[in-house]
Amino acid sequence: MKQTQPFLTRPQARYKDSFIEAVCEHIREKRAVVWHPEILRTRFQEYLRVIEQMETDPLAGYVPATRFWLVGASDCFIGDVDLRHYLNESLRRFGGHIGYNVRPSLRRRGYGTLICRLGIEEARKRGIGDILITCDDDNIGSAKIIEANGGVLRDRIDNGRGVLTRRYWIRAAC
Repeated sequence: MKQTQPFLTRPQARYKDSFIEAVCEHIREKRAVVWHPEILRTRFQEYLRVIEQMETDPLAGYVPATRFWLVGASDCFIGDVDLRHYLNESLRRFGGHIGYNVRPSLRRRGYGTLICRLGIEEARKRGIGDILITCDDDNIGSAKIIEANGGVLRDRIDNGRGVLTRRYWIRAAC
């Protein structure tokens, strides 16, 4: 049986079940989720429309952003990456151009490094030069992922969230 290499795709209904399973994993981890699994099961098309709308008509206080899903063999949702088209003041402090996430059951397998790299490639395709990526100071796994993708630590700042924020820059190629 041929193993499918993970790839980025736009969110699609064909990955609904696997995506909802990942959301449930996050809930078991006690993480906050915006769309509860029961809502996703019944209103998935609405969820997809909201994600698409964020590209051109984001909610107040947000910037346009494109979401991609990393999908692997058997249509398995692995994680997602948000690509913010530009930075506002809030994103300069925490969030940056790229935010990524790997479902809990598939962490520590190299998918974080892959999804971050693919997010950087998408940013380059959109003409984003210098790329800011942030993480909590105590999130050593994420710091290693960013550094493995060329991130250079600029500073650690206090965002009033109880933990410092590391801000990394990935410079545009000359």
